[in-house]
Amino acid sequence: MTQIRYNSFNSFLKKKFSVDKIRKIPVNAGFPCPNKNGDISDEGCIFCDKYGSGPIESFSLPIREQIEMFTSANKGIKFIAYYQAHSNTYASREELEEKYNIIFEYKDIVGLFLGTRPDSIAGNIYPLLEKIGEKTYLSVELGLQSIHQKSLQLLKRNHSYEIFLETFNKLKSSGIDVIVHLIVGIPGENMKDMKDTIREMNRIKPAGVKFHLLHVLKDTELFNMYERGEVKLMKKNEYINTIIELLSELDKEIVVHRLTGDRDTEIFYAPEWTLDKVGVISAIHKQMDNLDVHQGQLVRSPREKRVK
Repeated sequence: MTQIRYNSFNSFLKKKFSVDKIRKIPVNAGFPCPNKNGDISDEGCIFCDKYGSGPIESFSLPIREQIEMFTSANKGIKFIAYYQAHSNTYASREELEEKYNIIFEYKDIVGLFLGTRPDSIAGNIYPLLEKIGEKTYLSVELGLQSIHQKSLQLLKRNHSYEIFLETFNKLKSSGIDVIVHLIVGIPGENMKDMKDTIREMNRIKPAGVKFHLLHVLKDTELFNMYERGEVKLMKKNEYINTIIELLSELDKEIVVHRLTGDRDTEIFYAPEWTLDKVGVISAIHKQMDNLDVHQGQLVRSPREKRVK
C-alpha cells in the first residue's frame, strides 16, 4: 500500500470524527457572487462557470432536496454539508442563519463548510459564524488563488491579498478553521512565484489548503483566452512535479484538502488528462515515493533560519 506522504484531508477527518468515512454534500444554497452580480463586477473570475463551482445535477433544487438526494444514495455514513456555489457568506445575517441551520435537521451531518470570497463577509456575520461553530464543525474556504497582485488581476478576482489577509485574520481569531484555495499554473507565474505563495501560507498558517490546476471550462472567459492561444496549460508530468515541489515547501501541520481540481464533463474543456483525478493523485503518490519526498521536508525551523 502506498504511503501517504502529506497531511491528507482523509487522515484529518478520521482523527477528528473517529469514523472511517465522511462524504461532502455539494450544495447550492442560492447565494450570489458580488464579482458576478454587479456589486463588484458583472464579469466574474475568468475561470468561473455559470454554476459558481456548485453542483450541476441538483443546482436548482431546494437545499433540503439537495441534501436528501445525496444522503439517500449514501446511507450509513456521516456527512459534511459543503455550501459550495458562489459566495456563501454574502447575504443578510437572517438569510444566512436560516440556511445554515438547515443542516441541524440531519443527524448524520457533522460539519458545515462554506465556500466564499475574502471580500464577502460583513462585520455582523462573524458572530453568526462563531455561533454555528459552537454547534458543529465549521470551516470557511476562502478563494485566494495567489498572493501576487499580477495574478489576481489576470484572474479578475477584484480583491487584493491585503483584503484576503484581513478577512483571514478575523476568521482565525474567531476560532474558525480557514481553508485557502490556490491555483497552480496561473499564466505568468514561475516556480518562485508559486513557492512564495506557499511560504506565505506557512507564515499565516491556515488550517488547510486546496490545490487546483488551472483548467478551462466551457462558456468562461478563460475558454476564450485559451482558444485564442493566450493561455498555456500545464502538462500532466509538469503538474505532478510542481505539486511535489510545493508540498515539500508546505508546513506539515497544514492539511492538504485537495491535490487537484475536477469538474463535471458537461462543462469541462481542457486539459483532458485532469479528468482522470484518481490517476493524477496516484501518480503524485508514486512520484513522492520514488523521490522519497514528504510534505514540509524543505521547511526550515526558526532556529535554522536564524543560523543562516
